[in-house]
Amino acid sequence: MQFRTDINGLRAYAVLAVIIFHFNKQWLPGGFVGVDVFFVISGYLMTSIIFRGLDTQTLSLLKFYTSRIKRIIPALLALVIILMVLGYFFLGPISYRSLSKESIRSLLFISNFLFWRESGYFDTSAISKPLLHTWSLSVEWQFYIIYPAILMLCAKIFSQSILKKLVLVIATISLAFTIYFSYQSPIAAYFLLPTRIWEMLLGGIIFLYPLKLTKSWHQYSLEIIGIALIIFSFFIINENIPWPGYMALIPTIGAFLLIQANGQSFLTNNVIFQKIGLWSYSLYLYHWPLIYINHRYNLQMHFVTFLALTFTLSLLSYYAIEIRKWKVKYILITIFVALIPIYGVYKTKGASFRVLGQYALTSEEFQKLYYGGGYFPAYQVAYTHPQPNNDFDYITIGDSYSRQYVQFLIKNHVSTQTWYADACLFTTNYTVFVNKKELSQCTSFVENFHQEMLVNKHTKPIIWIQSWDFYTLVSEDNEEELLSQEIQDTKYYAAIVASIENTIAYNKNRTIYLIGVYTRPTYDIYECLSTSQLSNFITESCDEFIPRQHNPINDYLLNVANTHKNVIFIDPNEGLCDDRGCRMLINNEPIFSDMGHLSTYGADIIGTYIFDEINKYEAQQKILKMQKHLEDQT
Repeated sequence: MQFRTDINGLRAYAVLAVIIFHFNKQWLPGGFVGVDVFFVISGYLMTSIIFRGLDTQTLSLLKFYTSRIKRIIPALLALVIILMVLGYFFLGPISYRSLSKESIRSLLFISNFLFWRESGYFDTSAISKPLLHTWSLSVEWQFYIIYPAILMLCAKIFSQSILKKLVLVIATISLAFTIYFSYQSPIAAYFLLPTRIWEMLLGGIIFLYPLKLTKSWHQYSLEIIGIALIIFSFFIINENIPWPGYMALIPTIGAFLLIQANGQSFLTNNVIFQKIGLWSYSLYLYHWPLIYINHRYNLQMHFVTFLALTFTLSLLSYYAIEIRKWKVKYILITIFVALIPIYGVYKTKGASFRVLGQYALTSEEFQKLYYGGGYFPAYQVAYTHPQPNNDFDYITIGDSYSRQYVQFLIKNHVSTQTWYADACLFTTNYTVFVNKKELSQCTSFVENFHQEMLVNKHTKPIIWIQSWDFYTLVSEDNEEELLSQEIQDTKYYAAIVASIENTIAYNKNRTIYLIGVYTRPTYDIYECLSTSQLSNFITESCDEFIPRQHNPINDYLLNVANTHKNVIFIDPNEGLCDDRGCRMLINNEPIFSDMGHLSTYGADIIGTYIFDEINKYEAQQKILKMQKHLEDQT
């Protein structure tokens, strides 16, 4: 097949968009669509190989898979080995075990299933996964395995003419399914093959149904439109759009038109883009681990430095590994040999023998031991120290940031009725946008809570604790508008305030305690403590205190409290921070169980402060009532 300089230049657009997006998504909010462009390119190239082979009756599955192994695995394998070696010296057991798990699944090309189960591509936890970007390689490899085998089987039954129409029909059905499924389960839709097939088949349709452009200006015009659509999508698309839904048609149609144009203009056929296109695979492989390192060690790397390192490592990968003629049997043997110690790292809890016993925990063991919420139930009404007939003193509501105080409540014999709903904001008129299942579960639970408050006329105080600034909200009046602190601060805060005001209006007869957002760590404290045990290479400092953070949501909560007599705002920072900053460690134990949730130690500190403030307020109210009673008597 003749080398297509236009496709090679298109690779440069795609990989640069992904790199810029991952470094700073605000610069290029839709840069992640570069992966979708890669899928179209891949589909075109694979379809051309397969149908030419079918046409000449020379298609061999063995040769097809062999060529894919030579193209994809060596550079990926080298990256995995480098990360595993570095991880031994620089990663604590939890992160090292996680890396081993990602490495195994990446080399087996099933990492997309792992990341689908563990997090969304845009979640805050995604930055802690050094091989997250390999999900797309897994999707492509799964396509490579299935696509030629199905076409070869169908070719024995149908003519090539029917086979081409079959590809067109499957692509159309896949697109319709994807648009529907992207709203029903967006995380699965993002990571799994069935909702990505249409993008690759769209590339195949280019080869099967090429446009016959006889005039050069037709080619140039089509190329201009294609590039414009792709670049346009970089700016109008963002991570809050269900993906890959119908909006994915913009960049993929752009790629479709550009490849159909088969042009040779300066837009793609220039020296810089041709080189970047050649290096694009290695650039894709190495840019994300550098993003991970930059974030993990808070290096605050400048973009120029980041680009220089990415290109340096990628050029080494390209010239030392990618273009070498590796024999398949040696590649497979190397994978098998490498997987043995990598699996050993996983089984030994991230080579936990490297650290002291108290740091040799898996993430599951650590959460069980340190997280204050434990296994206390969510999404159902429960009680801590219920009184006779399930009576109680307080109602506590909120998400996992509220549930984290359960062990504190139990230990201190606080009698509460709990309404805990993980990943759920107790809003009215707005629903939480996560995926269809979680959204409806959250909405239903919150509605039950408000109905219960209306029915029950008791005056039990409500203690409302949330990760107030974490969510993406959808208005019940405008389902197309998404609100989050990142993209629409003012509207998001207004939605939070409106929801709180509604709750206050329904509960005028009871006191409502609004608990604000505390200063969160800028690093994983437990991971830092365990990493500091490793070797003399580690210079990471686990600070006992960090500077106090100002979160605007606290100002809004305070303002609400100031306008209602029955609403009290409590700032948890007052219990966590002092003149030295906000405490991250106590007696060398972590205050946090992750990058946001409190450990049992942290919950004890802030929980004590919260209830001290509640007790002060209640004592003041009792004094005021007594004074009023005495005044009435006199």
